[in-house]
Amino acid sequence: MIYTKTGDKGTTSLIGGKRVKKYSIRVESYGTLDELNSHLGLIRDLIIKRDRKKGKTLIEAENNPICVELLKNINILFKIQSIVASSSETKEEQEEICNKMWLSRREDIQNIEKSIDEMEAKLPKLKSFVLPTGYYISSHIHICRTICRRTERQLCRLNDESEICEQVLIYINRLSDYLFCLARYLMIQNKRDEILFKF
Repeated sequence: MIYTKTGDKGTTSLIGGKRVKKYSIRVESYGTLDELNSHLGLIRDLIIKRDRKKGKTLIEAENNPICVELLKNINILFKIQSIVASSSETKEEQEEICNKMWLSRREDIQNIEKSIDEMEAKLPKLKSFVLPTGYYISSHIHICRTICRRTERQLCRLNDESEICEQVLIYINRLSDYLFCLARYLMIQNKRDEILFKF
């Protein structure tokens, strides 16, 4: 049954059973991670739709390297949501949860840094601020990037109140950089001129 009625009075249960207010910073944090992940899914679907319009089969579209990478990030964010939604508060408890739910976290951080480096090598040097417009998929990615930054702010606040896995903060920080580069990369890939801020 989808409805349990246990949250009707404004509380929800964390992994581990502890009940907290639905507006607690922990719930806000994993709720915004959910929002971020949904936008990543939308970006992937938009790229698949674009590739299908260009005549690619569904399998070809889904195996676009960017779509493959986005799906990996979506899976990683689900792991991070579970870590943040746990009721563990000490550094030792968080490390134990991370080892259960996200054992590949250091490798995943290295992989996203590698992706950033590879895209940056193909991008023109920035001479001004880039405006978040010019190509519909890139614009959606910029929306995703801003949600990622909001997520990071909430996680930093949560970390001040109770320990969270250090790699969670690092990964989310790298993900926003990745999204910025991806938005620019798709502009170039689709032969669109970046629209720059004018002083």
